[in-house]
Amino acid sequence: MAFKYSIRLSGAGGHGLIQAARILAEAAAIYDNKNAAESCSYGPEARGSSSRAEIVISDEAIDSPKIEAIDLLMALSQEAFDKYIKDLGPSGIVVTDCRVQTGDELKSRKVYSAPFMEIAEKECGQPAMVNIVALGFFAEVSGIVSKKSIRQAILARAPKMSESTYIQAYEAGSKAAAQQLNKQEYQAKK
Repeated sequence: MAFKYSIRLSGAGGHGLIQAARILAEAAAIYDNKNAAESCSYGPEARGSSSRAEIVISDEAIDSPKIEAIDLLMALSQEAFDKYIKDLGPSGIVVTDCRVQTGDELKSRKVYSAPFMEIAEKECGQPAMVNIVALGFFAEVSGIVSKKSIRQAILARAPKMSESTYIQAYEAGSKAAAQQLNKQEYQAKK
């Protein structure tokens, strides 16, 4: 059976989601040898308006990057969550910033939450690294694209002389996800 996975990264302009989507698509296509298609949408104002990026990853040719049912929704703002949660597929995973209120309708779903902006600011001193923190978190909870490939794609796109900051942000996101996964695993054993 063919493998196909649909991801939507959503939030506000300034979160760097378009860059994150391109890194993710390149990681899948160039370093993991999968097929990937990426598309994006954002409001007329760059900062503050809604922003969305979609990635389809498959082991077969992708005929359209249009997503019908999302396998993984990452929402970094309440507006994005409220707007796109309806598109989540039956077994879809949700990743949100901890400020996003998800409600009780997701109790039977896998939902992960972290303070992405706070992590970017505390660990890197740069809130603008929220997208790279989110990629580290995504890599740890999804397993769709290898962590090594995402790291390679980040290094390929990071501006010269800032590679260490990008990797620091990526590792901070990965660490936050690993802690959450360990906590959930512990609670499941109780």
